[in-house]
Amino acid sequence: MLKKITLKGEQKKVLFLPPTNPIQIKGVAGSGKTTVALYRAKHLLETQANLFKETKIVIFTYNKTLAAYIKAIKPYINGGYQKDSDELKPKTADGLNVQIINFHSWAYHFAGIQYNQTVMQWTQIEYIEDIISGLSSSTSNILDKSAEFFQEEISWMKGKLFNNKSEYLEAARTGRGTSDRVTKVDKEVIWVVYEKYNQELKNRGQVDFDDYAILALKKIQNDSSFIPPYTHIIIDEAQDLNKAQILTISSLVDTETNSLSIIADAAQRIFKSGFVWSEVGINVRGGRTIEFKKNYRNTVHIAKAALSLLSNEKDQSEFTTVETALTGGEKPKIAYYSDFDEQLNHLDDQLTILKNSSNLKSTVVLHRSTSGVKQIKAFLDANGFSTELVKSNLAVNYGSDSIKICTMSSVKGLEFNNVIILDLNDDIIPYPPGFIEADDEFHISTERRLLYTCMTRARNKLYLFSSDKLNPSRYLKEINASLLEDISPKSSSKRTYDNDLPF
Repeated sequence: MLKKITLKGEQKKVLFLPPTNPIQIKGVAGSGKTTVALYRAKHLLETQANLFKETKIVIFTYNKTLAAYIKAIKPYINGGYQKDSDELKPKTADGLNVQIINFHSWAYHFAGIQYNQTVMQWTQIEYIEDIISGLSSSTSNILDKSAEFFQEEISWMKGKLFNNKSEYLEAARTGRGTSDRVTKVDKEVIWVVYEKYNQELKNRGQVDFDDYAILALKKIQNDSSFIPPYTHIIIDEAQDLNKAQILTISSLVDTETNSLSIIADAAQRIFKSGFVWSEVGINVRGGRTIEFKKNYRNTVHIAKAALSLLSNEKDQSEFTTVETALTGGEKPKIAYYSDFDEQLNHLDDQLTILKNSSNLKSTVVLHRSTSGVKQIKAFLDANGFSTELVKSNLAVNYGSDSIKICTMSSVKGLEFNNVIILDLNDDIIPYPPGFIEADDEFHISTERRLLYTCMTRARNKLYLFSSDKLNPSRYLKEINASLLEDISPKSSSKRTYDNDLPF
């Protein structure tokens, strides 16, 4: 849990960047970029208020769990920083009185989307399967692709805000390996599926999650009397937003200040959207970008193991160089088990060791899927442990002694003393339905960065467990074995574990 800290050096410098026009904070995992963003919000509240115009600040996050976590730590944020002095002269009490919300929650209410109007992923797949089955093409084999392929492409298309087929046909769709493997002939067919899918939603009065930004942006653009409600906007985890979402958020800031503080780390991009600054008309070049290179969260052993995994990324052009600031600690522990039950029994052992040594506080157990999370919670509850689910619709007491449990994709932006990741098997991560083809490098890369992000949540201890020693996740082999301590049992037998949606 965050306690009151004192900003120094580059962290303090962020507070005094110009309060107008966009700035970007690029920072490695554990560099404190989110925390500094909160202090910048506090500083802006203290220094930019005047008699004629109220200072209104909002912090946008990508997911609800991070928004809830920020709300939990905001009472610790203090102000009073001076540019040329280390003396603190706070003008307000500790705490951060600003709106903190995840983008989709805001857009849902702003766009006036109705309850039960949003179509879920599995229903999207059903619609697309029906559309594909009713089409035929003699010029392209693209209809042989899975419905998941089309769902992902449609999501990308909506995020790019294509107005017509010509824009889509001319757009590069890289990322699927070394080149764009979707030809213009293929795109002609995809566009037909795209239009039929959108018509299906319209006929049913439904929208999908990618429509949220489109509907909100259209509402803003069609309202000639719209007045941007915020003087300053802070965007956390911006690397996971798409063009439509960024454009929508940037439309909400006062044109006089145009104050956007954008926090991002390309190495932690865990979704397949993304954008480039030229697409959204935001200039953060030169002195408007600050890089945080020092990792203050992870021990040197955890940091090196995580970086060993990340080193397998082919494109590291946008990554910030990592400098480890901490020393000491233990090597991350890795273990291979014969089945899920043996893994759970050893989880019990490790948690008991932590409990007996008074180190159990601030512990999280992670799994790639929701069903895995449910099984872990049932097991720990049955064995006398106090647990809490970290989930978007649940309040979480991050200061309690309970063991937190959540999916790997929900832990983004959080940190814990102890992180235990279960079921690191190759039929679970990389997530099987995400593959478009066997050598889908884009999906493999995205899932690798997800595991890297999860590993860097650990402050003191990290455990990597596989419940299928004959088929462990390929990512475990990518980590330099000398950086890990193997605590596997000496004998085991294989068991298959069913996977499902990771959200």
